[in-house]
Amino acid sequence: MTSPQQQQQTVSETEKEVIKKEVKEQFNHLITAINQLDGSAWSEYYSKNEFVSAIAGTDFYAERSAWVGIITNYFSTRERQHVEPVEVRVTALSRNLALMTSEEKSEMELKNGPNMKSKHFFTMLWKKEQDGWKIVHSHESWTDELN
Repeated sequence: MTSPQQQQQTVSETEKEVIKKEVKEQFNHLITAINQLDGSAWSEYYSKNEFVSAIAGTDFYAERSAWVGIITNYFSTRERQHVEPVEVRVTALSRNLALMTSEEKSEMELKNGPNMKSKHFFTMLWKKEQDGWKIVHSHESWTDELN
């Protein structure tokens, strides 16, 4: 017999597909903000109330404000940037929690530096909040590609 807690956490195949679609849609909007170097729009995809952490390479951020500050600063040093998702995978962990992993091709041109191409990866934990799916944890890493 299934307990009420187990029944509550069971996610149907239909619900999983809806979650997958919604998270991918939010991720695509996040990528648009990244490509526009819009730190304000980008930061709206990160939870304001449930933020846990973010990791970029080996740098760890436990505070949302520090994470938003560093990324906004990074954006200000770039002339242009283009991130193109190659593969996005979403797994519904519950009705309000999803794990997303992705691989992207990334190109950026720094204002005072070289053009850079890289293979980029995200791992994100998304939580469904009152105003939609928000990122509560993210980890990104990359490898530079030779031009």
